[in-house]
This record gives sequence, structure tokens and C-alpha cells, in this order.
Amino acid sequence: MDWSLFDRFQEVVTREIGPRVLPALAEVMITYLSADGCCIIQERDEFTAIPLLNYPISLPATPFDASQLAELSEETNFFLSKTFLAQRPLRPLLGSYVQIAGLRLSNYSLKGWLVVGWNEPTDLGHLRLEQSFQLMADKVMVNFLSLQRIALEQQYRFLFATVPQAIVRVNEDDNSSWANQAATELLQLDPDNIYPTAAEVSMGMKRLCDAAINQDDINQRVIELAQNPNAEINNWLWAFPDRAFSVLSRPIRSPYLNGRIWLFSDVSELYRSNQQLADQSSLLLTKNDQLLLANREIESLISVIAHDLKSPLATLSFVLNFISTGGELNEQQQENVQYGQKTVSKGMNLIESIVYYNRLISREEAVQLMEVELNDLLEIVVDGFRGPAQQKNITLSFQAHVQSILRTDPESLVRVLDNLISNALKFSEFGKAIMVLAYVEKDQLIVAVRDEGPGISREDQAKMFKRFQRLSAQPTNNEHSSGLGLSIVKALTEKVGARVEVESELGKGTTFRLVFPADLFYTLTEQAVNQAH
Repeated sequence: MDWSLFDRFQEVVTREIGPRVLPALAEVMITYLSADGCCIIQERDEFTAIPLLNYPISLPATPFDASQLAELSEETNFFLSKTFLAQRPLRPLLGSYVQIAGLRLSNYSLKGWLVVGWNEPTDLGHLRLEQSFQLMADKVMVNFLSLQRIALEQQYRFLFATVPQAIVRVNEDDNSSWANQAATELLQLDPDNIYPTAAEVSMGMKRLCDAAINQDDINQRVIELAQNPNAEINNWLWAFPDRAFSVLSRPIRSPYLNGRIWLFSDVSELYRSNQQLADQSSLLLTKNDQLLLANREIESLISVIAHDLKSPLATLSFVLNFISTGGELNEQQQENVQYGQKTVSKGMNLIESIVYYNRLISREEAVQLMEVELNDLLEIVVDGFRGPAQQKNITLSFQAHVQSILRTDPESLVRVLDNLISNALKFSEFGKAIMVLAYVEKDQLIVAVRDEGPGISREDQAKMFKRFQRLSAQPTNNEHSSGLGLSIVKALTEKVGARVEVESELGKGTTFRLVFPADLFYTLTEQAVNQAH
């Protein structure tokens, strides 16, 4: 390792902050390599990329075709082109260079290229070129993730500052906490410090508890929490002479955070109403139902935030549609508008999936099971995907080896099948085949979706049913994937009393099986089938 370059990079990250870090790193890099320029390029999708940094001459972040860079880094991540000639899409960025070296950036958060260029041929034999690029890439990635974290933190700070609930997160590992504006006011914390210590939060809660008119009940619950750190409390009433709060307290256990989250929802009006109607039991029960509803609203806070994000996305979609119909656009402008429309559509679909999944896992009511003729339902679902299948020249077929009546929730089953068939279409190459089957095996009814896609690795199979998981396989026609489809499949399948299994081998396709136990179905004889029809 060239420790002199490492030390220079360390000096930069120690001295500079925020957006000044990348230009300073680029200056060190081109000085060390006697180069004329340095670019950091972010890959947006399979076809387009944008410059995050062009040093020393700044350029606008205009999308361009990065196919030439993809070809240079196709065999190995690091490349050196001593006779470089920029193709048209790269000329604004790299057109002045006759020699370039680069490194493919393949992190999940930042995919693209780090490129350094020379205006004249330069002998680099005395330098550890690839190692220099690796050092630079490490610093770029750390800075990029740091800026992403800051941006995400600012977004969450703004979002949670707008909600009326007081929200406190306590981290038991480092004795730190986070509180939104409502919690800072409620607990009388320092308004200039959104990261109070756990001790400061504890003192604020003690002050609040001491002022409560039901502090004996609150203290008893606090003892329960001390005895069982993993306890979860809902509908916890903190009452005061002039107001009341419904409190939710849940533990957080993850590899990154061990602690607890507190949510205080002001239900003062509801509480006063309940007190006034204490002698009227029927009305009191009604108010208690409203109190439960208020707490459910707290539990669906994430869904509410997702819903609120729909409005700006819908406005942006309207603006883009207006631009596309408001006058003549050149080819570049049309591409930008289409890319914006595609991005908005992906955002809307992701929000819909998040809202549906949160609603699915937060509601405990049982699904309504009814008897359905399985083959009729499967034929309808399969027919609905024949159009998308034809667009990719995929043969979509349905084979029923049994006639059966299934006790299930039709809406949930249709959604499960939609996700499975949609995934099979997304990840199958043009001209392949997908088959939907229904059969009985070992007194169990099986509904299977089999494709000829790339298959799923063992590593991906271990995490595929978790939320927001992006697997190594990618859609074959640039289709969108939210990372929620299979988690929805698993949740809905279990709700209807079945289970989902997967069988896959890399390069040989995948089969998903919905397995229904014997008590949920019965088969029909040929005579019964004829009579039914």
C-alpha cells in the first residue's frame, strides 16, 4: 500500500466536510497520478448514468449513455485504456482525454465508475495504479454513504417534526436518544439538542410521570418494563389534570440498534369525554373504541407518512405529463421527461406496496374463507397475464391435474398468484416458458408457478421473504421491483392457512409452491365436475 497517498486522503477527510470532500479527494488523486481530471459517475439504470463529480471542470448532472464504460469494465473492475477515444455520449465528460484509467463501483448504494484521465500519454509503470483507485473508491463510498445518511436523517427529522405525536427513540448501546419537536416540548428537554442522553430522557419522563393523576398505574407499568426489557405496551394511559396521552412503548432489537421507541399521542379531548360519560357505560364503551382507534393510528404512522408522500409525486407526475404535451421537445428533453415519469411511477408503486404491507401485518383480524372452484380462479388469473407474456414472447400455460374446491380468501389468493406470476415474467428472458400447475401430493393441494428464469441462489433464498430485499437476479426488461412482493406472498399465504415453498437452482429456473393442508380442500369426481358445469 502507498501510505503517502493514504495519508493524503486521511488528511482530506479530516479537514473537509460535506460536499467539499469529493473535490478535495479528486485533487489529491490527479496530483498523485499527474493526471488532468477525475470523474465520479453514478449508474442510474442499465442504460443511463450521471456525473456526480467532474474535476476540475464542473459539468451539469445530465444523464448520458455509459455503454462505453460498461464495456471497458466488463471483464475486470479495473481498466486502463492507453489509446482512449471517447464515443459521442462520453465526449462532454471525457472527450479531452487520450488515456484513462477507471474502477467499477459496485456497492449497492453507489454503482458506477471512478475515472481519471490524461490529456497526453503518460507512463504509469512506477505507480500502483489499481491500488490507488481502490483507496480512492473506499473514501468516495464512505463520503457518499455519509451524505446519504445526513440527507435521510434530515428527511426523517422534517417528516417527524410535522406529526403531532411525541416520538422518542432510546439507544441502550451508547446511552443516546433521539426526540422529535413534540417530544422535546412534552419532556421539557433542551430544544437545541435533538440527541439528548438516555438519562435526560429518563428525567423528562419522570417529571411527566410525577405530574400524572394516575402515576401509581404508570409506575407499576414502568416496573414491568424494568423486569422485562422486551415487553411491549399498547394503550397505556398517562392522565393529567388538563390533558391525557395514549402511550405506545416497543423494544427495538436489531444488529444496529438495541433500545426502545416511545410514542405519546394526545387524546385529551377523548379522555375528557370519557370522564364526563363515566356514569353512562354504553357511551363510555364507544369512547374506549375511539381510544383504540387513536392508538391504531399511531401504529400505522409509517403508512400515513407513505400516503403523504403520494401528493408531491402525483404533482410531479402531472407536471411531467403537462411538459410532454405542452410543446415540442428535443430528443434529450423527451428522454429526461420519460425517465422522470418512469421514476415517479416506480415511487408510486413502492408507496402502494409499503402501505399495503404495513396494513397487512398490523391487522390481526382473520380473513374470510369461502369455497371456490380452484381451476376456474387459476384460469382467470393466468388469462390476465397473457398480454404481458406475449410482449416478451413467453409461453404462459396452465395445467390442472385435479379438480378441487378450496376454502380460501379469493382476494388474498389472487394477490399471491399475481405476485408470483408477475415475478416469473419479470425475471424470465424473452422466449422462455412459465407454467402454473394444480395437483394433489401427499394429501396436500399444491398450486405451483414454475419458470425458466435465472434461478435463485441459496444466499438469496435465505432472505427472499424478508422486506425490501433485492436479490442478485435482475428483471430482464428493466421492470420495476419493490422488494416487497415475496414478503406479501408469505404473509398472505400464511393468513389463509397455507405455506409457501421454493425450489430453485441457478441457471435452471424456479418453482414456487403454495401448499394447502387437507382440511382446506376436497377433490371433485368427474361426474361432480360435469354436474357443476
